[in-house]
Amino acid sequence: MKAVGIAGIGLVAPGIENWQSGKDVLIADRNYDVSADFPVLKPAGLSANERRRTTDTIKVALDCGQQAITGFDGAATEFLSDPDLTSVFASSCGDLNVVDRILTALTLPGKPVSPTQFHNSVHNAPAGYWSISSKSTAASTSIAAGDNTFSVGLLEAMTQVVVNEHAVLFIAYDIVPPPLLAAHRSVTASYGVALLLLPELTQWSLSAEVNIKNPSTTTMQDQGLEQLRTANPAANSLPLLYAIANKHSGNICLPYLHGQGLDVSITRGSSRND
Repeated sequence: MKAVGIAGIGLVAPGIENWQSGKDVLIADRNYDVSADFPVLKPAGLSANERRRTTDTIKVALDCGQQAITGFDGAATEFLSDPDLTSVFASSCGDLNVVDRILTALTLPGKPVSPTQFHNSVHNAPAGYWSISSKSTAASTSIAAGDNTFSVGLLEAMTQVVVNEHAVLFIAYDIVPPPLLAAHRSVTASYGVALLLLPELTQWSLSAEVNIKNPSTTTMQDQGLEQLRTANPAANSLPLLYAIANKHSGNICLPYLHGQGLDVSITRGSSRND
């Protein structure tokens, strides 16, 4: 596939509140604590009314997206209010905390399902709140692919960039499900990541192709970071983020569908700060 550029990154994880703090962790590459507190998120751009309706899952998606569209140096302001910025949202299981509340309500007399919980339960709810906060009227795609959600979403976003020759915001996220549903979806740490992808090459560029012959998934050397990578489908982004944080060009392999891999080539250029 033709290479696409990365103009900005957003990241939230236990003990990591943004891409800059994430870079520091990835550069240190040692003793990461996956049990660290998850940051308190207050994404901007929503009215007080809308903020009250958001869930933790929606906050993770919005916060990552808002980080990414400011660019590596915080100067990509042309994307802050771009109504034509298309997006790809990727979550392996959607908002299971909302699903849990709805299912619990259905067991009660009168089945008091909240209308707000009901509309937050659909898989593209974060994309809807994004369109409100960013005032975007552009197309948005919402994807779920189980444990392979990050690689499937990334390939979809990159394909849209190449085919449409237009910037795409890619956001992947999942949060820890409630106890009653945890046995059905193994997500043990909350995590969100966003990449602002451009058709032109930038300081960091990606190309990708599906590997159908004996793929070997790239893992993290630090035990804590490897625990995080396996704790959340979106955290399969960590080898990619590690390469960028440490200014390493090279190749990684991400888990993909049907036992295949997604080979991603990461190239460092000189056109933007990282």
